[in-house]
Amino acid sequence: MNSNGASLKESLSRLIPADRTTRIMSLSSLVNTFGNGLFMTVEVVYFTEIVGISVAKLALALSIAGGISLLFSIPAGHLADRIGPRDIAASAYVLEGIATFVLLFTRDYSVFLALNIIIGITGTIGQTLRMATIAKIGNPEDKIKTRAYLRSVTNLGIGLGTLCAGFALWINTEFAYKSMLAIDAVTFVLAAYIFRKLPFVAPTVDRKEPISFIALKDRKFLSATALNSVMSLHFVLQNVAIPLWVIRETSAPRWWISAIMIVNTGAVIIFQVRASRGSGDLIAGAKLYRRAGFAVAVSCILYAMSAGIPTIAACAMLILAMLVHVFGELVGSAGSWSIGFGLAKQEHQGQYQGVYSLSWGLGGTLGPAFVTALAIGMGKSGWAILAVMFAITGILMHKLVTGSWLHSEVKPEPIEAVS
Repeated sequence: MNSNGASLKESLSRLIPADRTTRIMSLSSLVNTFGNGLFMTVEVVYFTEIVGISVAKLALALSIAGGISLLFSIPAGHLADRIGPRDIAASAYVLEGIATFVLLFTRDYSVFLALNIIIGITGTIGQTLRMATIAKIGNPEDKIKTRAYLRSVTNLGIGLGTLCAGFALWINTEFAYKSMLAIDAVTFVLAAYIFRKLPFVAPTVDRKEPISFIALKDRKFLSATALNSVMSLHFVLQNVAIPLWVIRETSAPRWWISAIMIVNTGAVIIFQVRASRGSGDLIAGAKLYRRAGFAVAVSCILYAMSAGIPTIAACAMLILAMLVHVFGELVGSAGSWSIGFGLAKQEHQGQYQGVYSLSWGLGGTLGPAFVTALAIGMGKSGWAILAVMFAITGILMHKLVTGSWLHSEVKPEPIEAVS
């Protein structure tokens, strides 16, 4: 009895960060992503079936908002360096919550578009400043560990939110959907309140110093950002290509898509922190990134092999593919964070993280059409092209970080938070 209790306590201690700053950021992220899970699950159904916006116009509004929001990533990083990230991030959360709440009463398309632009901009600012906060506190290993915890709780939060929003889909009434939006709006404000509990991180650039785009002049960092935008397409595979592939090209049942995604979500929640250990070293991070490229490449071949085989075999092959894929995702995420933090100049971490975050934004914006054209449009040959692309990307990133053909000065000295 006592040994079981001690074992349970030890297991829980591994799940809960020991560092206060990481605990605060993790709790804020958990609350925020729980609301995101609610919103993402009911958004399309509510605005198309209840409000009456067509799917095409909805997609257009989201694309416009996503494109405009990318323009604010680097300016947000500038603010983090000159003013400090904490208070601006909290304010962005609140504004995002207000805009989400106003959506409850929106019927006009132009207002819907404007609100989505505001939500996109504030969301980009909040994400950039979260990364800047991590980048400015602690040593390299601590930064990666904190980022790993945030990714784990992000998957947990979205998973819980999606589960709860399922009740709204089951009830299928306007009030049920609006309740989800209202709760989401509240979670932004609560996340902001929690985020404000973080210690203040002092500015690292004097406000009187002329505005410079030093990160945009760093060829090595820009090259790493471009490569990361290519590697980030494997997330688009999960959200877009794999569901379409399962439905159109395999004999697996439709509901097997959920089983595949549960494997991914569960693995990230359980193993992301463990997979990130030791990646604070830049060279170690580059090696993980190269390993991720090979793993995702192998998963693409396995996904392709799931077509044209019996149902049970197809189901097993898809699960195997996702297991290999999520291994690449886990080590690749750790490697990516190590590179993003490690190649940046410490005093301009906010600006550098603003630039680096563009890699995920560009991948998410341009990726769906690209991966669909290859994986669905070209079939198995398209998957083979994707496999080669991911493997080469991992190799190039490793050579970029460890080689000398593009030079970038790295200043890894940590900047401590001040109370």
